[in-house]
Amino acid sequence: MHAEWAGRARGLDSLLEYARARIRYYRELPPGGLGAFPVTDRAAHLTRPDDFRPSPDKCVRELTSSGTSGVPLRISVDDAAWYGVNYHFFAQLAQRAGLGVGEFEPGKPAVLFVSNKLGRESFVRPLPSLNSSLYARVQLGSVADVARLYERLRAPILYGKPTYLLDLRAALLDQGRSRPPWSPRLVLVSGEPLHADDRARLTGFFGAPVVDALASSEGGLIAATAPGSGRYEVFGENVRLEVRADDGTLAESGVGELVVTNLLYRGTVFVRYRTGDRAELVTDGTGRQFLAELWGREPEVVRLAGADVAADVVTARIGFLPGLLDFQLVTGEEPAVLRWTPDVAADEAVLVNALAAAMADLAPGEPVVLQRCERITPLGGKKRRFG
Repeated sequence: MHAEWAGRARGLDSLLEYARARIRYYRELPPGGLGAFPVTDRAAHLTRPDDFRPSPDKCVRELTSSGTSGVPLRISVDDAAWYGVNYHFFAQLAQRAGLGVGEFEPGKPAVLFVSNKLGRESFVRPLPSLNSSLYARVQLGSVADVARLYERLRAPILYGKPTYLLDLRAALLDQGRSRPPWSPRLVLVSGEPLHADDRARLTGFFGAPVVDALASSEGGLIAATAPGSGRYEVFGENVRLEVRADDGTLAESGVGELVVTNLLYRGTVFVRYRTGDRAELVTDGTGRQFLAELWGREPEVVRLAGADVAADVVTARIGFLPGLLDFQLVTGEEPAVLRWTPDVAADEAVLVNALAAAMADLAPGEPVVLQRCERITPLGGKKRRFG
């Protein structure tokens, strides 16, 4: 373990003391705990980045947010936080999944990360946090024989956005592999919403339980499910969460936008930072936190035929139809548009009839345009099921 990471002071009080002493934005605050600190957002950090960094800033490493929701944010981190984001991240998730460090072999693949993002290279690097095993990144699109490469890189953890791993599934099916040549111990997903039908596709094909992690460049590793579970346990050693209601009030339990305080960063500091993700946060009597529901940027309800329908109900009715790989429902204008992508070897005529019947059940009397797409989520993009 990195020496600075192992020795880093933990906890909310330590972070707040550091912020008051070293971060210009917080130096003039009145006395008090977390409640004395203002809520911040991406816009504040973009317009006044130096106000959220120590002076002088001796951090030599930098993270960059994805920028999918706006201009990318440049985040200063020290060596300890860099270790946490790139290495300890996997140790925490392996532990959450019940995988001990001793189950990973030095010099052997531990994590296979699959990406479809254009312009990225494949590489292998050591993972000191998992017994000096290896992290391998495979770039789909740059590999002709995906099945052969997948056969070679047998790793306990298969990792990527759900969309990336579904693209891996499609590539293996296209190469005649009705089943993958091996199954990981764990399918780890992060970076975009995980819908129930996609969870079922991943588990059904790869033959392993799914762990869904909530993480961001600003917050680090925030929460994750146990294998096969839908409840997100918050990593209390990493973050403290609050929820912001529609009226702007903050609480430690409730439904609303998640507000994160990152307890570990000592370069760019994030205290009470608005994430943009909606969830139901629960804080129990011991202070432990979990997310009973996580919607992220997706809506909780969809407006159809003049009535609100729970998004989960729409997914349950459409997402599990035989022969369907993906769908997106756009309801902002009339008529609504149901974009869909067939799975490998699907009977498309049968699927079209099933999609039309499903929409007739969900929105009786409302016209819906069915639009076939080769793919819905752009390469390297984030899935949005409802628009």
